[in-house]
Amino acid sequence: MKYIFLMAFQLSALFIYAQGQIKGKINDQNGLPLIGANIVVENTTIGTTSDVNGKFKLEFDKLPVNIKVTYIGFQPKTIEVKNQSFLTVSLSESVEIDEVKVEATISTTELSMVNPLQVQKISSKELQKAACCNLSESFETNATVDVTFSDAVSGAKQIQMLGLDGVYTQITQENVPLIRGLSSSYGLSYVPGTWIESIQVIKGAGSVINGFESFTGQINLEYFKPENADKMYWNFYTNSESKFENNLQFAKKTGKWQSNLFTSINYHDKEIDEDKNGFLDMPHMKSFNILNRWVREDERHRFNFTGRFLTENREGGQLDNVINPYKVVIDNTLMEFSSKTGFKMPDTPNKSFGVQTAFRRHQQDIQFGLTDYNGLQESAYINLIRQTYLKHNHHVLKYGMSYYADRYQESYLDKTFDRTDLTTGLFSEYSYTSPNQTVLVAGFRVDYHNEQGLNYTPRLNFKINPTEQTVVRLSAGRAMRIANPIAENTNYFASSRTFEIEDDLDVELALNYGVNVTHCFKLFDREATFNADAYRAQFENQVVVDVEDPSKLRFYNLDGESYSNSFQFDLNYELFERFDIKLAYKINEVYSTFDGMKKLSPLVPKERALVNLAYATDHLNKWMFDLTWNYIGESRIPQHQLIDKTTSDPFYVINSQVTKKFKNFDVYLGGENLLSYRQENPILGSNDPYGGDFDASLIWAPVMGRLIYTGIRLKIN
Repeated sequence: MKYIFLMAFQLSALFIYAQGQIKGKINDQNGLPLIGANIVVENTTIGTTSDVNGKFKLEFDKLPVNIKVTYIGFQPKTIEVKNQSFLTVSLSESVEIDEVKVEATISTTELSMVNPLQVQKISSKELQKAACCNLSESFETNATVDVTFSDAVSGAKQIQMLGLDGVYTQITQENVPLIRGLSSSYGLSYVPGTWIESIQVIKGAGSVINGFESFTGQINLEYFKPENADKMYWNFYTNSESKFENNLQFAKKTGKWQSNLFTSINYHDKEIDEDKNGFLDMPHMKSFNILNRWVREDERHRFNFTGRFLTENREGGQLDNVINPYKVVIDNTLMEFSSKTGFKMPDTPNKSFGVQTAFRRHQQDIQFGLTDYNGLQESAYINLIRQTYLKHNHHVLKYGMSYYADRYQESYLDKTFDRTDLTTGLFSEYSYTSPNQTVLVAGFRVDYHNEQGLNYTPRLNFKINPTEQTVVRLSAGRAMRIANPIAENTNYFASSRTFEIEDDLDVELALNYGVNVTHCFKLFDREATFNADAYRAQFENQVVVDVEDPSKLRFYNLDGESYSNSFQFDLNYELFERFDIKLAYKINEVYSTFDGMKKLSPLVPKERALVNLAYATDHLNKWMFDLTWNYIGESRIPQHQLIDKTTSDPFYVINSQVTKKFKNFDVYLGGENLLSYRQENPILGSNDPYGGDFDASLIWAPVMGRLIYTGIRLKIN
């Protein structure tokens, strides 16, 4: 009898080991329960869902097994279950879930199939395909964002999106305002490319939570977080024009705190005058940039504090071989502090609360010949966000308030322009996600400005999946902004134009609506993605920047039509293993009304095409080869007595880079504008820069020729 009992005991033990039952809980990254998450035993039909508290119970035939946990809008996770009795699974919210990877094995760019907004994520690996010394050089392999020189003497660059000037694109760092006001003209150079973990390019109407200024979309930068960054990262860059850039970064954990330290030094002092017009093609530059971030997270809170200091000096203009040379001197000093704090509520796990703050002081002193400009911007920003779920996680409500305070002190020639902008906003955003991944996001915000009064900016985004491989997005929304005519147009200081600013300029308002279709398919058993979109930005009111008179730069409120139509087509395809092709074609149709006459907006290319080829020799990417071909179509040239044509010539630019990877470091060699295409005579009236014909602001093509660069990247994990 005893032996029978022992045998029964052994058999029962074996049976218990062979069969399994597990209980658990599914949370998001903030510890909040996820209701209705799917828990499935891999390669079986056995599964269940989490209840209102995120809890589940699952039984299966044998151990060990792999269970897969999925939830709409979150990264899936697979866990091996051996003998655990209780399992806690945390899922990370991400636009990357079920995303289509543009590059299958060396993926660097991703198109979201889940987010209701059209989001393109550019990773740090994509940025490493080019020199990417700063943000202005981060879009060389991206067709959505156009980048060009703003003038031929300062070295500054500007972006266009949907055919509109960069001031109509909301640029943020981790969803906190970054480039606005005094930083509009030179701010793209303030962000070193090596600091950036990823860039999210969002077309169309964005979220009301992030503000009211998104006319064409949003560019959001995510810096490397201390938990994801290398302990030490060093990048040294130099080029054929004797420019040097040194970037050094550290990540450290001290007790419960984690920290990043980013530093960047930029230096260039070579005299270059390739077109022999007596002006430096590129100004001498010295800059120092440092950023320190501290992060702490516990069960109830996540704290993120960031401090930053930047100083930058540019000196260019006419060479010292003439009497009274035309000099360009630009000095920028920037200090900023920001914080992001999240509060988790264990007693009410379906709710959370966040606070974003930012404080900035920016001093800008500019000299272009006899033109002097001094600007000071002091800004404060606060954003309070509350999130709650309605009944279950398919219904999410976010609401809160924001406060913008900007004080400007500007002097231009003998005039002073001082003003204070105070804007208080209330917002609410509701989102619904159905089990079949249909998503509706409806947002509304109202803002009160101390001078412009009350304005409202509703936004609507809708996503539907007609098939598992196809996503259709619709978006519509309203945007507003307060123009800064002088600070945003300092590139026109590089001309003999006088500034004429209409009194009491009204707030700028525009409607944006569009459609996007993304389709994934296989071509010859290789993954491919096709993306097509059409967007229209239609101004209700605009501060027109009128350059039609070569002697004046006029600012006045729109009286007539002003709109932008943009159409873009993209194809991403892995031709064969580790060889990826990116094709893009874009059409811009941008019109505005200048003194009662509807005309094409000046210096906006009608079309653009891009081809990017990327190849890696093996799965470790020991050798990487990248080639980018950009075609830029014609654009309208405003009238000028020294220009005998009304449209620019189409042209193309070729960039290339080779990278050799070693265990802890990379060595790269590349070239920009390999065919050395340059705009003919970019500085009009260069022989008499103090005369009435001088103009270095009408730029539509590169002002620099071929550039060869090399560098090294060193990582310590």
